Amino acid sequence: MNLRRTIAAAAGALLLVASLTACFSLPIPGGNTGGGSDTDTDLVGTTWSGVDSDGDSWGIEFQSDETIGLTYNDSAYDDASDTWSLDGSTLSIHVAFSDGDVDLVGDYDGGDVVDFDGSYAGGGFTLTLTRD
Repeated sequence: MNLRRTIAAAAGALLLVASLTACFSLPIPGGNTGGGSDTDTDLVGTTWSGVDSDGDSWGIEFQSDETIGLTYNDSAYDDASDTWSLDGSTLSIHVAFSDGDVDLVGDYDGGDVVDFDGSYAGGGFTLTLTRD
């Protein structure tokens, strides 16, 4: 009798887990996680570079875990706090510099050039990144 109850409990738990899993959309790393489109995966593994309106050089690698590898004025960084997301055609990048955060927002249409508006606590700038 105990074996039947154990099997019935296990089957019930499995059914509950399967039902709950179907109710929630779990994010797929590097995939369509931010309400974006399938072009998210087009960015993963690509590198982009450019010089901003202040004369600073940028290099960005879009990583599958929605973080970026960053080269800024010839210094390389790969921090978990530096992230990217694609929501529709809006590409957003957040960089946590030691002297303050920088946010970049641009329109990504699947092409090889993205124009960003950058902002930080002290002002703003523009940045054009080109796929390498």
